[in-house]
This record gives sequence, structure tokens and C-alpha cells, in this order.
Amino acid sequence: MADPFTPYETGVNRLLEQLGRDHRRYAEVLTLETQLRENVSLARLDGDSETRRADRNRIVRELNRLALEAVGVSFNELSGQEVDVGQGTTTPPEKFTRLREDLVQYFDKEELRTLCSDLGADYDGLRGEGKEGKARELIAYLDRRGRIPELIEKCRALRTQVDWEQTTHVPPPGRSKEVTSPPPAKAFQPAHLFICYKRNVEPDQTLARYLYDFLTAQGHEVFIDGTLRTGEAWLEEIDRQIKASDFLVVLLSKASADSEMVKSEVRRAYQHRELQGERPHILPVRIAYEGLLPYSIDAFLDPLQYIIWQSKTDNECIAHEILAAIEGRLPQREPIQIQPVAGRLTVSEDGRVITDDERLHPPLPEFDPRVLEELEAPGGPVKLRDKFYIERDADTHLKREVVKSGTTTTIRAARQTGKSSLLVRGVHHAREHGTTDVCLDLQGVDQDYLETPDVFMRYLAEFTVRKLRLNVAEVEKLWCSSLGPQDRLTCLMEDYVLSTGDTPIVLALDEADRLLQTAFYQDFFALVRAWHNSRASDERWNRLNAVMVISTEPYLLIPDVNQSPFNVGLNLYLKDFDTVQVRDLNQRHGSPVTESDFSRLMELLGGHPYLTRKALYTLTIERWTWADLMRVAATDQGPFGDHLRHHHWLLRDKRDLREELRQIIRYGRCTDENAFFRLLRAGLVKGSGDVCRCRCDLYRMYFKDKLR
Repeated sequence: MADPFTPYETGVNRLLEQLGRDHRRYAEVLTLETQLRENVSLARLDGDSETRRADRNRIVRELNRLALEAVGVSFNELSGQEVDVGQGTTTPPEKFTRLREDLVQYFDKEELRTLCSDLGADYDGLRGEGKEGKARELIAYLDRRGRIPELIEKCRALRTQVDWEQTTHVPPPGRSKEVTSPPPAKAFQPAHLFICYKRNVEPDQTLARYLYDFLTAQGHEVFIDGTLRTGEAWLEEIDRQIKASDFLVVLLSKASADSEMVKSEVRRAYQHRELQGERPHILPVRIAYEGLLPYSIDAFLDPLQYIIWQSKTDNECIAHEILAAIEGRLPQREPIQIQPVAGRLTVSEDGRVITDDERLHPPLPEFDPRVLEELEAPGGPVKLRDKFYIERDADTHLKREVVKSGTTTTIRAARQTGKSSLLVRGVHHAREHGTTDVCLDLQGVDQDYLETPDVFMRYLAEFTVRKLRLNVAEVEKLWCSSLGPQDRLTCLMEDYVLSTGDTPIVLALDEADRLLQTAFYQDFFALVRAWHNSRASDERWNRLNAVMVISTEPYLLIPDVNQSPFNVGLNLYLKDFDTVQVRDLNQRHGSPVTESDFSRLMELLGGHPYLTRKALYTLTIERWTWADLMRVAATDQGPFGDHLRHHHWLLRDKRDLREELRQIIRYGRCTDENAFFRLLRAGLVKGSGDVCRCRCDLYRMYFKDKLR
């Protein structure tokens, strides 16, 4: 018996062959091809269903539209036999754009409903949302049946004042088609748009699809990554599309704001704009969400340019606002004001400002440095929630150091080990004991301030003075002197900052190894060491406690042990959770992992703090069994998919790191020391010397497949 799904595969293969990789619609077809193959594979494996057939019809309708527009043949012709192309959305040809616009302008919603009824079309059955969508779908419905002239005649009879002859190429009765001159073409410049959103989350996914259909119908080139495909070629295609786009439309909901992949795409768009000058513009659409955006997204957005979506009734309005942005007509708005939380402020274990102390919240992939400003918020005491925070020996040591006189502390740990959470708790403890602080997350410092030592030292000087509410004019005075930048900063600290008052100061530098990207990083770390040494001869320096957070081996930051600040004072090395700590965390979540599965949890995640919390949260909220989690753990569709895709994305253009990670997975060794420490800093591997391995088995399983 012939396989009923083979024609679908044949059709999409032939379409891709006829288009070629350089065709502008190739990426769209590639996206649909992946969706179709997943649908067909599941149908073969588990049997077909109404839901699966409906989804397959949607995919084939899109393929049919693209085939007709791009190569001039239907999907059925490409498939070699009849397949169901459905009767859903088909984008009307561009020649009907004016017709659609006039229908929207000259008919209200009820009149359009009546018009549909007169033409035998079910208004409610048309798939479009709002008047614009219904008009588009009515035209598509009638065009498929060759009935556009009938629609024009109805419109002429109902709206005699409108020049329907200019609306389409359809002539009025009695006039031959040959004598009808087409209307002059409008000047139109299609824009290239990239829709950035979190997959498998609603309403984000539905809105993304609506915007894709709408904007494509307007003649714009729109890229949407509707699949969870993560081959290296596909990641390169995503990067190419971001680079080529005029606008990156980012859909920001409560779920997508925490997405590591969404953050990566927004950051990449910003990087391309910095290099290219004007594009892509980043246009945020807030989806029923007016909360504080993560710093790693908010830092790249224009606070005056945004769109707000509250429900699906806003779809059409949102689409038109995007068109206005393309045309440069989107008005500036007042920045969204985040309303302060009344009464006592609570901050979750990983930096989320919360109002419900008992509720289980999804873990954040990174600690937001702005939470330190929240800790200073007036109007009530601040509470750092401890319900899911696992204290380690490092917590006790740091709290002791930050309230002493003249200490230097280094916190070293891989990504997502909890080092920023530890730092915040240490700073909060110091505040409770009467100190003041200057906390700087170097990851958030604009690249412009890292160009030269003079620019960076002045930035740090002004940042410090402003945080301590001192006079910035003192910085101006010193920077007019003939001293070098290190000496200027040292003089400012000695003669002004440390000589004003007697309150102890904590200088906390998070992500300090970002300075590795500069040409002066060794000079700066040598300066911090010099400050440490000055405590022996200058009492003023005992007012300063320095805390630095790094992910890299100290000798990579400064090889000279006599100038390094990382081999003096206290060094805290945060490791992943051990068995006792994971067991404690499991109990705090209500023990969703049974004793019989506990060893498998440790084997899969190796005590990785963020992933362990993510697993326990998912098992608790979704009421999954361990078997449910394991079935999808190392896939792009599972609860760790966004995190895994993010890491794969970061490796896309680093061939040396991909090769070394492949060697580590296969042979348990790494021949390139520099590559090993870069992978170590990224939090993907662990080990030392000649023996190294993936940080957890989840990474090994995922990248073993992706790096083949």
C-alpha cells in the first residue's frame, strides 16, 4: 500500500529544488518543510488525527501560496498527485491591495458582514481577525472561485461615489478590458522584517503567525522562525536574516522576557545595527505585559518606541502600527512607568521582584543587576526570599568579609551557578550592617566606555561618585590634570571618595572578566591589586572592601602573580550543587523527584543550579513524571530547549569551540587550552588538565547530536 504522506514530501522537496538557496522565499519554504516533516513523522508514528490534519492543511496552504507566487505552479503539480490544500487563508495578489483598502475604508463591520452574506460567504468562517482580516479573506475566498468581478459589481452598486475602476483592473460593464488602463503604480519599498518571539507559547505564537500573514500580504518580506530546527546552517540563516532585516519585531510577554534565545536575537540585532549604522531597528510589542523587562533586553530598546497588545482584538491595530513604524509614522510614547510595589518588597532567589512570597515562580536564567537598585527602594523594608535559595559555605564567608575593614574577595564560578545571587545577598547583608556600596555589572556597560583606559577609568570614576551621591565636578577637576587614567582614578579615590565621611564602602564588580575584551584589562586588574597593597600604608583604603565576580581562570585575566588581585584576600569558588543540596531543593519543591529517580536527576543535570531549579519547577507545575521529563529533556521542544538553543546559538560562529566541544564529548580531552577556558567560562564543560567533560549529561546528549 502506497504511503499517503509521500506526495507531501515530494512536493516540498521539488519546491526547494526549483527555488534554490539564493531565492528570497527559500527560508520560508525551509521553515514550512520542517513543520511538514514533523507533522508527517508523528502521523506515521502515532496515526493521523483531526488536529494533525488541520495543521498539515495549514502548512500545505502556505506551501501552495508560495509555490504559485514563486515558481508559478501549484503544490499539487509539484507533488505529482492531488493533496488537500484546504480552503483557509490565501493571501490575495498584490493587485487587490487597493480593493482591500477600500473595503475597509467604505464599509463598516456590519456592512461587510452583509456583503459577505450577499455573496454567499460565511463572514464568521473567514479566518481573518477584525475588519482588515475579514476583507482580506473575503477577497481571497472570491479570487479562488473567479468571482472578483461579482464583488466589484456589488461594491459599485453599494458605494457609487467610489471609483472602483481604479480599485482593480476589472472594467465596468460595457467596457472592454483592452481599453482599461491600469492605475499608476504606487511608490512602494518593501521592508525586510524579522519576527522574534518565544516558540510554543501563547498568545505569542499565534500573534507572530498573524503578523507574518498580514505583513506578507502587504508586500513586505517577513522572516519567522516557526520551527525549532537548530542545525548549524539554520542558525546561520537566522543570523543572516537578522542582519538583513530593516526591523526586528520582538514580541515581549512575561514568558518571552525570560527567554535566553529571545535575548540573544535582540542582542544580535543591536550588534548588527552598531556595525551597519541604521538597521535593524528593534520594535518591541509588549504582549499584555508592562512589567520590568530583563536588563539584557531593556538595554537595547528605545523606551519611546513600543507597541502594546492586550488581546486578540488588538491584532489588526498592532499590524497597522508596525506599518506606521515602517513608514516612520509611529509616534513616540511616554516611557512605561513600572509601578512600585506597595508595602514590603520581596525579591526572589534569582532576582525577580515578586508580590506573592509563597508562590512558585519560574527560575530566571540570569540575575538582573538592577535588583540592587530595588533593594534601595524607599517605602518599606526589603526581603530576599530564601524559600528556594540553597545557602553554601560561600554565603557565610562573603557575609563575613564585606563587613570587615579593607578586604578583597573574588567569587569565581561558571555561568548560572548562582554567583550574582551570592553577590547580591552579600551586598544586602553589608547594607544591613551600615555600609554603602557601588555595584557595577560590567556586562551591562556600553562598548563605547570600554574603548580606551582613559574612557573606562573616567566612566568608573563618575559611576562611583554618582552612586555615593558625591559631587561629579571633582571628577572633572582631576581629569583636567596631566596624570594618567590609573593615577587620576587612584587620586579621586584617595583624596575625595575615601576622605569624605567614614562609612565603609563595598565596591562590587560583577562579570569583571568582560574586561578581557579590552586592551587594558591587565592594567586595570593591576590597579585593583595596588589598591589592596595600599591598605598596609594608607588607612583610608581600609574603608574600601572590593568584591569581584569572574567566570574565567584568574591567570587569563592577569598572568603576573605579583600584580594579580585574584591571589590576595579571600577566593570563593562556587561549584554546582552536590547531592545533599539537590535533595534539599527537591524537598522544598514538594519532592517531585522520587527517591528511585533521584540518581537520574543528578546524572542528567549534575547539580547545575539553574537547570535543577528549572526541572523541579516544571515537574511541580506541569505535574510531569520523571519519564515525561526525560522523554523531551535533550530536545528543542522540552523545558530546557530555550536554554540549549541559546548555547548552540552562541557557538554558531565559533568553529574552534565547536570542534573542541566535539572532542570533549567523544574523547574526554581538549587540545586547545584557550578554547577549553572559553567553554569553561560559558558553563558548558568542567575539569582540569588533560581530563575534561561536559558540565552535565544534558549538554553531552544535546551537543552530541547537534555537533555531528
